[in-house]
Amino acid sequence: MGSGASTNNKTAVRPKPSETNGPSSSNSGIENDDKAARINGADTENQKEENEKVSVKIPPPCPPVTRKVQVFTKVLFKDVDKKVLKAPKDLMVKPFPELIQYLTEGASNDVAKVRAIFQWIASIDIHGMGMDSLPPQKTPLEYLLKIKWNMGNHAHLFFSLCRLAQLPCVIVNGINKSAAYEIGRPVDKRRMAAQWNAVYVDGEWRLMDVFWASSCVVGRTSKEWTLLDIDGKIVSDDRDDYEEGDEEGETHHRINEFYFMPDPDQFIFTHFPNDQKWQLLEKPLTVDEFGQSMYAREMFWNLGLKLAPNSLKTCMVKSNNGEIDIPFELPALDAINVKFRYMLYRKAGGSVAGGQMDRFVFYTRQGKTLNYNIRFPVAGTFRLDIFGQDITKHDSLDLCCAYVIECPEPKRNVEPLPDNPVIGWGPGAETEDAGMTPLTHDCGLVETEDGCVEMKFRLKKDVSLLQSLLSNKMDEKVLENFVISRVENGEAFVTVRLPKKGEYALKLFANDRNDEGDIPNVCNYLIRCLNDKVKNEPYPHVHNGALGKGNFASKLGVVPLNYPGGLIETDDGQCTLQFRAPKGVELFCEIHSAGLDDSAFENCLRKTGPNAGGETSLEITLPKAGEYSASIYARRTEDPDRIYNVHNYLIISKADRSDADVSNKGLNEKPEMPDVDKPKVTHKGTVEIRLPKSFENLMAELQKKNSNDPVKTQQVTLREDGGEYIVRIEVPDEGEYLLTLFEHTESGALSNLGTYTVYSEPMASAPVIVVSQEDKPGYGEQSSDKDELESRISEQSEEPPPVTNQMSAEEKKKLEEEKKLAEKRRMLNSKLKLAMESKDPNELAVAIKEFEDSGFPDNKNNLEKAKKMLMLLKAKSDLVTAMSVREVDVLERAIEAGEAANYNKSLNLELAYAKRVLEHLRHIEKLRHDILNLDQKTIAEIRSYSNPPDAVHQVMAASYLLLGLTEDQVKEWRSVQAFMGKTGRESLKRKVSQFNVEKLAVDVALRAKEIMARFSKEEVHDVSAGAATFYVWAQGMIAECESRFTESGGDLSTVRPKTARGKSAFGERKPKDQPTQGWA
Repeated sequence: MGSGASTNNKTAVRPKPSETNGPSSSNSGIENDDKAARINGADTENQKEENEKVSVKIPPPCPPVTRKVQVFTKVLFKDVDKKVLKAPKDLMVKPFPELIQYLTEGASNDVAKVRAIFQWIASIDIHGMGMDSLPPQKTPLEYLLKIKWNMGNHAHLFFSLCRLAQLPCVIVNGINKSAAYEIGRPVDKRRMAAQWNAVYVDGEWRLMDVFWASSCVVGRTSKEWTLLDIDGKIVSDDRDDYEEGDEEGETHHRINEFYFMPDPDQFIFTHFPNDQKWQLLEKPLTVDEFGQSMYAREMFWNLGLKLAPNSLKTCMVKSNNGEIDIPFELPALDAINVKFRYMLYRKAGGSVAGGQMDRFVFYTRQGKTLNYNIRFPVAGTFRLDIFGQDITKHDSLDLCCAYVIECPEPKRNVEPLPDNPVIGWGPGAETEDAGMTPLTHDCGLVETEDGCVEMKFRLKKDVSLLQSLLSNKMDEKVLENFVISRVENGEAFVTVRLPKKGEYALKLFANDRNDEGDIPNVCNYLIRCLNDKVKNEPYPHVHNGALGKGNFASKLGVVPLNYPGGLIETDDGQCTLQFRAPKGVELFCEIHSAGLDDSAFENCLRKTGPNAGGETSLEITLPKAGEYSASIYARRTEDPDRIYNVHNYLIISKADRSDADVSNKGLNEKPEMPDVDKPKVTHKGTVEIRLPKSFENLMAELQKKNSNDPVKTQQVTLREDGGEYIVRIEVPDEGEYLLTLFEHTESGALSNLGTYTVYSEPMASAPVIVVSQEDKPGYGEQSSDKDELESRISEQSEEPPPVTNQMSAEEKKKLEEEKKLAEKRRMLNSKLKLAMESKDPNELAVAIKEFEDSGFPDNKNNLEKAKKMLMLLKAKSDLVTAMSVREVDVLERAIEAGEAANYNKSLNLELAYAKRVLEHLRHIEKLRHDILNLDQKTIAEIRSYSNPPDAVHQVMAASYLLLGLTEDQVKEWRSVQAFMGKTGRESLKRKVSQFNVEKLAVDVALRAKEIMARFSKEEVHDVSAGAATFYVWAQGMIAECESRFTESGGDLSTVRPKTARGKSAFGERKPKDQPTQGWA
């Protein structure tokens, strides 16, 4: 995180989204860790000196006049990328010039060269590299191994490769918002220290961070924040304490193209250079502005998001009366393909009194505006992480931005949203994919004064359209009669009547009418009505709330002949519906009114047919003016127990008819609307329902909720068993099913007996069960045979039978204490395992101490394993530090400890490299001792020359250059003699014994090397054995200085040897051989 996040919580790294990826201070997002740069000790001033010691001319920093997109698009450089990814593996163990020659050969311009270098470094999973033996010295593979061990970093590697390619490049020192950054906290320059690059490409400076482009941290968490809500889904507080601590996360490899030449005005949101000129901005930011700026990550810019005039531009914001809006500007193009998710955190230590914090975040899109609205039911400090993804470009959700929100007071009388759908609110990519374009409502929030809303969509194809209406205060089954939809003439209409004021979620489901299976959610609206006077009547019950042709019409061959749509108006209260159906398909009709029971219409329907042509007429006579529904069902002869819905009508009658033969059951009675949810139970396997034999002519309809089902035979069967009917259904597929039972008359009229809801989980061998009945929605309590429906469960229980507890109070107390101890032991063991998995020495040390303090026995040897791992981790860290310090005694102790801790041989490679470094350091130390062991007579002999051979003069001059004198001071032999004659602190031996190669400037070392280059060791030895000892010592110090310089990322070919006032005191310099390239 730094998570990022997948939305499976993308921070980044990632997010274990994606990664996932969340911000650096969260567990959801993607973040980069610049610990390597900090350990490498690249101080700002030192690096400034290194940048200035190069022979390649460095143009002054200046903001680029073009944007990245104007000079680079990935598709134009695909051949460069392909070539890099096909680079021969043996280049990894060859000198660096050979690698650069391969990468840049044939490059058409500077961008192509830089791209090749970037792609080569970024494509390597450095932290995942494994090898059995040490690579050759001064090779790319050796330096990559040093990066893995935090002895080098990406910025130095990129810098040196660019210089080898003759590309002006600098290392930029500064701070960045990596995993060490805590949103809203003051900038910590030490913890946030980092390095990146600027490279001069085709006349303009471009920024680059190869480390952030190739590494991310996934799974970082902070105990400062408690996760409350993931996209409206509540996060349980029932978690163990050991899961609440800080975790550093794991470094993962993936290429992040954003950090290849990012635009400075976007890069500045995460990277702040110490030298403000390297911001490359016309109006540079101050460090305080950087620290307070909104925390925006690369996905924010990748999605084309912008800060609107009313956007919140700081990372710390404050709510107003318990509410806050966080708006952004969406790109004009492709916004439909962008998905967003969020995570809401609370600052640890606060309590969410008065309820949970799920479903209080509402985000909506309208045109080019994206807005997050949060209503806080409690006061406190919160953090909102926003994740995004362009589904046409990105594989996962990554962190876009994050805010810390101070809420000093809660919003009064606030209620949670009625829903928080996974796809969000308003039309989006899912709506477009379903072939629906909104014509009336393009925003996820709809406000209405009278509670009535009609939405209209243009259709690109024939769709199955379903909907549901949700509220916090009313049951979904009740609300289904307050919304209907219809599809006509290439358009879809959804009409809503809200029963009373409040907030409602309208969910739309759609897919191609010919596609079988679950129908996905494609669009959602939050409908808000604040008018207390609103009291709208429901529609008559329409099957699925969908008017017009049903999904089974075409499957069963049923065709309407006179009313193909779903709306009918009649002036006289009469209408005749005509259909054609194939042989073996019989039609039935259910008539319904919001104020009457189905049985009231048994005599209002007259069916004729089917005739020889398969035509059936359904003549309907309605008793009163008003709204009615007519749902047409079909039954197949070979499957007589099941019916399928094929067409639905809303009939508006304008006449009262006294001749209508209407049953007096419930006439003029309007039932009271229930507001309470009915219990729903999850069941598995086959379901049986037993009904009293008083019912006759039973049929059943079975449908999977929000699904376009195929026609299946024998999925529903009815049979008699003594004095009962048994309805048996098979529900092999997982999901929610609705089983509706009907009685039918000879005239074809249907009467709805009730609906059962079944939540199915498929089993290999499913038991037979009975589910609970749900009364027909919108109906009042009626005294009829329906009340005699029974549910009997014949299911084998997986729970053991209850045992009578006869224990005494003391025994119970003892048992409780044992349970607590067992739980604590389990928790401590789990904490040990998690700490070992994290490989964090600090976390592991804490877990070990807690386990030891508990006094529990180490039955599973977890404690012993943890101690071994802690020793191993500490030994590895000490080895890396010792190799960086490069002191013999420190490194010897680290190697000894490493060998003792290397129980699983995982330190073999580090130990081998440490021994290589130690051997080199011992050689350096031996050279020092060789000088100190020279007797004074030998030094006096060298000093006694009045006119020494050139070899002696130049060797001693070079040696004194290394010891801190200038070339002017040693160009005359008399001066050298004078310095050699000094005693005490200024004596030659004392200076050699106190010499620190770490302080030797590389340009001085190269000049000393240049001075001695005319002579070999043998040539010097022939004229003076004592001078030869100084020759060997000087060569060793020069080699060590070069090694340290290249190891820190320097490039020797770009450094000009230091001379006296630009001239050589020893005459014209001999052209030297090509210096060794690479890293020691």
